[in-house]
Amino acid sequence: MLETDSPMGQTIGKFEIQRLLGKGATSSVFLGRDPFTGQEVAVKIANQAVFSDPVNGVKFKKMFMNEASLAGKLRHPHIVRVLDAGMDDDLHYIVMEYVRGQTLKKFCTAGNLLAQDQIVEIVFKCCNALEYAHRQGVIHRDIKPANLLIEKGTDVKVSDFGTALMMNSDHTQIFGAVGSPAYMSPEQVSGDENITFQTDIYSLGVVMYQLLSGYLPFMAKSQVELFRKIADKEPTPLIARRSDIAESLLAIVERSIRKRAQDRYESFNAMAKDLTSAYKKLKLPSQDVSDTEKFNLMKGLSFFEAFTDRELWEVLRFSKWHRFGSGVKLIEEGRVGTSLFVLATGNASIIKNDSFLGIIEAGQCFGEMAYVMGKEKRRTASVVSNSDVTVIKIRSEGIAGASEQVQTSIAKVLLKILADRLEKTSILASIV
Repeated sequence: MLETDSPMGQTIGKFEIQRLLGKGATSSVFLGRDPFTGQEVAVKIANQAVFSDPVNGVKFKKMFMNEASLAGKLRHPHIVRVLDAGMDDDLHYIVMEYVRGQTLKKFCTAGNLLAQDQIVEIVFKCCNALEYAHRQGVIHRDIKPANLLIEKGTDVKVSDFGTALMMNSDHTQIFGAVGSPAYMSPEQVSGDENITFQTDIYSLGVVMYQLLSGYLPFMAKSQVELFRKIADKEPTPLIARRSDIAESLLAIVERSIRKRAQDRYESFNAMAKDLTSAYKKLKLPSQDVSDTEKFNLMKGLSFFEAFTDRELWEVLRFSKWHRFGSGVKLIEEGRVGTSLFVLATGNASIIKNDSFLGIIEAGQCFGEMAYVMGKEKRRTASVVSNSDVTVIKIRSEGIAGASEQVQTSIAKVLLKILADRLEKTSILASIV
């Protein structure tokens, strides 16, 4: 029988329990280990006493089962994956991807605020994750700093879909005022059962307000007063909380937390587009290529035109990005390598034995033959930048460890490139 108070050293399902990560009113989360793969996981074990509660027991059990039903369904780099779920000795458990790091709560107080460009990147990634979830028919309904996990830098993951509304689910759904009061939309506090994904836009707007200022848009001494303000009052203007926030960010927050759902952004993609525009106007401290820039650049490149957003994020995570000036040898004839490269901005020349062979434009790849042949190979030509360029370096090891979908997408692009070259060679041969 598994001891839930102190299960360390025991197993639940096939997973070995190692230590307690956190404890809440309805469940406890433990660090676990898959003995077959060695992978570390987070194991959430429900508090059975809560399930037996005569008032809220049924509701809490539905919420737990709601999250469990997502096992294997939501696969996005910025959503915590639910890997498994089940029962062991009458205990309900959920196994999730283990995220090393912390929640955004720490960065919502004065003295701990992040730089504005970092906040934009985090919210941008949340938009992409929630747009993906919405396309799968999932409305989160409890977006708040405690449910947004930061691994490192601006790498964020949305977690805890216990209160999510599944549009296509066979399970009984939970309606009414569910979520965390301070982040609820006006339609949530009124108990409206016909909510849309725009309730998540509102909640994400509140999170952005708090990340930028350290305050919530509404403050109250009781939940009743808080709900009344959310439903009827205008929020304290963000500019009154902090005077140096960029005007473009003020506009994004203001639109996100409007009272009427139809007055907010029409989609997370629309919100992400405004975030991209705002990011370009910010005064940035470094010349590094940000994740926001990378993602949007990749979406516009011909090499990646058939990739899904999820696949783009995956490639972004294992690729290396570099900026170079004009006249730099990006690869050198005679050098050994296995990586392939995609030119993200600028253009470059192909040089062999000091002879010009052609131009590489943004969106085209180079150095791919070593990867295609599956072995280290000497470069047969040099590639030299003609202007300032941004280069995406994709190592063969990264592709080998990528998902089957990403490997297939890359293989299709390279196959098309090789077929096009073969066709051009055949045409030239026929002319001769």
